[in-house]
Amino acid sequence: MAYLNQAELGKEPVANLERAIAAYTEAATIRRQPGLERDLATTLNNLGLAYWTQSQVGKEPVANRERAINAYTEATTIFRQLGLERDLAETLNNLGIAYLNQAELGKEPVANLERAIAAYTEATTIFRQPGLERDLATTLTNLGIAYLTQARLGKEPVANLERAIAAYTEATTIRRQPGLERDLAGTLNNLGNAYRTQAELGKEPVANLERAIATYTEATTIRRQPGLERDLATTLNNLGNAYRTQARLGKEPVANLERAIANYREALSFLNPALLPADTLRTGRNLGDIGFQQGWWDIAIEGYTVAVEAVEQSRAWATSEALRQEIVRESIGVYENLIQAAVNQGDLSLALRTVERSRSKRLADLIAVGDLYADGRVPPEIQAWYQQVKDSRQIQSQLRQKPLDQPGFTQKPQPYPIGNTRASFATEQLYAAEAAERQAWDALYRFDAITAQLQQPQPQPRLDELTALLPSPQTALLSFYTTATHTHIFVLRRPSRDGGEGVNCHTIPNPPESANDLQNWLVVNWVNPYIAINQAETAQSRQQRRDEWHQAMATRLQELATRLQFDTLIQQHLQGITELILIPHLFLHQIPFDLLPTAQGQLLGDRFRLQFVPSTKILGLCQERSQPTPDTLGIVENTTEDLPYTPLECEWVAQTWNVPRQRRLQGRTVTPDSYLQLLKQVQALLSSHHATSRPDDPLNSHLVLAEEQKVTLRDLLSPLWRFPELLEVFLSCCETGLSFATSRDEEGNLRRELLDEPLSLGTGFLLGGARAVISSHWAVTDLATALFSREYHRARRAGEERLTALHQARQALRETCQKDWRDRLTADYQQAYQTWRQMRQTKDPNADTAQANYQKIGDLIKWLDEFAPDAVPFQDYRYWGAFYCLGLP
Repeated sequence: MAYLNQAELGKEPVANLERAIAAYTEAATIRRQPGLERDLATTLNNLGLAYWTQSQVGKEPVANRERAINAYTEATTIFRQLGLERDLAETLNNLGIAYLNQAELGKEPVANLERAIAAYTEATTIFRQPGLERDLATTLTNLGIAYLTQARLGKEPVANLERAIAAYTEATTIRRQPGLERDLAGTLNNLGNAYRTQAELGKEPVANLERAIATYTEATTIRRQPGLERDLATTLNNLGNAYRTQARLGKEPVANLERAIANYREALSFLNPALLPADTLRTGRNLGDIGFQQGWWDIAIEGYTVAVEAVEQSRAWATSEALRQEIVRESIGVYENLIQAAVNQGDLSLALRTVERSRSKRLADLIAVGDLYADGRVPPEIQAWYQQVKDSRQIQSQLRQKPLDQPGFTQKPQPYPIGNTRASFATEQLYAAEAAERQAWDALYRFDAITAQLQQPQPQPRLDELTALLPSPQTALLSFYTTATHTHIFVLRRPSRDGGEGVNCHTIPNPPESANDLQNWLVVNWVNPYIAINQAETAQSRQQRRDEWHQAMATRLQELATRLQFDTLIQQHLQGITELILIPHLFLHQIPFDLLPTAQGQLLGDRFRLQFVPSTKILGLCQERSQPTPDTLGIVENTTEDLPYTPLECEWVAQTWNVPRQRRLQGRTVTPDSYLQLLKQVQALLSSHHATSRPDDPLNSHLVLAEEQKVTLRDLLSPLWRFPELLEVFLSCCETGLSFATSRDEEGNLRRELLDEPLSLGTGFLLGGARAVISSHWAVTDLATALFSREYHRARRAGEERLTALHQARQALRETCQKDWRDRLTADYQQAYQTWRQMRQTKDPNADTAQANYQKIGDLIKWLDEFAPDAVPFQDYRYWGAFYCLGLP
């Protein structure tokens, strides 16, 4: 009992509860001897209470409540046999609470509520004896809660509400005795809830709302005593809800809304989002909703602002990655409405700052965790969990052995169909290995969240902090945000000379009947057709779908430019701008904005230099890292030895950057460990091989190595994968910049609470330490990518910035004619041939590789001979439009 009391006082609750359970369990074992039945039952009741308290502090809530129920049930059986009615009633009350909690957790809610009601009802029969009135009132209140919960679940709502009201009413009669005022206020609050629910169901709405208001008002009078501030805030929130419902029913709407606002405001005066985030979120959202629905934007901003603070605190306190994500997901509407209210109020600074506060929270957390371990000193606890990850990966690799399915030698293909990777391997052993890996990742998350001190909520960014991210007056930041009714493009420039703020907003309304119209359009016309490519069963049908997707690209990009009214945006807000920092939203992350058509037939990437970032937070973190000119480059090439032009690409780049053999990882010898070690030794990396994007499981998107080995996005986001000296990565692979959100609900509709988390392999490298990553939007071809990579790396070696080098590589492929390509490659062929001859004479062990390279250049020249001299072989978007710069320019 001492351990349990200490836990209830908040002193090492988890440890003391475990000690209490161990002590009660041992005592119960001893007391199972004849003659000790009463002591055994008492111990079992206390054991149940310890298990229930463990569930309350969040440790295995469902399992511990089941253990509590088992202990209570055995105790009630013994108390009945012994005729110990008062002890039986107390245990029945505890048993009813456990059943009610199980129902509230969603476990067999109807059945568990019926069990709770049965336990409470039997207890009330016993407690009706003289002298037990206080216990009776407590159990009646609990019984009322169970009936009210049943009504809210839709089971005989009218009848169950009447039963709840009867139970609460009897309890209030008992609790009007001196000394029970606090208990009375609690029951009055619950009685008000029952009356209000009856009104919302349409039963005597006016009369029941008046009754609810009367009971809430009496409860607030009692709860104004010192020490009851949280309870007072709860009842004031409920009272505000009642006045708000009255207004909706048309009874003195303005006056009742003003009363509701007054009660919400008073409730918030007692609530601190840093201490009571759930209560603050509920009341703040209620106040914001009134303002939003009435068009009172200042009140909407007031309520939603404090609600956002509460969301930030709740999320920071969450004990698991999944819970943090769920908190944000359920609160998207709070951010969205605050942003819309700020736009409507004309406070564009607040709107932009809230947009950026809402973005990529998970990624910002992960980059903070990663930088913590930048020095490579990883605690042993983390190393142990990573060993479990590696062991389970090895098992999965053995179970998944399967040859690559190649749709054609010029394509860098997906090794397995997107969205169906696991279908052929659904064995119990594989599921067990995956479960072990997930367990390790969950443990790593919990450790990192504590170690990185992420318990502090993210502060609202200041406008001057955002403006400081702009490197020059010719740079503008475009922050996209889609709500249910509008698409906003916030434009941030340096302030004008007259001191005005540099924030503008380009807004496109959705059609009235089309919620999330833009994002739905993107899913239907861009995302789903792309995913469908790799769901085709044969290489031929995949290639056909891929061709159709590329052929439709120009039309779809033109429609998107029209929908976004980009020409108007440029004319009104981007005069004098030469460089754009783009922060897309949701499925806009998949769009190649460089290819967006604008007026006068120019592409957006021709009018502006474009860089992309997941959020201003991550942009700032990248800018804080030092950025010297890269000097050492490493290469990872052709890890599955099935890409014919990749060795040639890597040889060209190696010659340009003077890369020694020891910094080139080649073919099937590449392992995750050797890949990581190379990343830590170089300032720039060319990674040229297969990669796979997983829309069904983004964290399992991966770089493909030999023998079913891989480097996953989950790896790149982990503390062991840190490379603080790495300046840039060129991912010469398929789909490394392709990110997916969970786009559909169970009915197949676009989820309203989408999270803006661009989880791609490119962002993984960015968070691991790279200042910039060149990534691809779609599956790229081997030959064109080899030529693109060569042009990019030559420009970088010549001292050009990344954005300039990207532009030059694009221009080379989209404009160079057959004759010019042939001339360049003929010179390359002659040089490669001479190199091979010299290596053969000196018996260099790499002579065979040199011979393969010059022969491959010869094959390429023969392929070019199929085109006319003035033809442009790589003019189409698909050959040069996939690559973009993520991070710094």
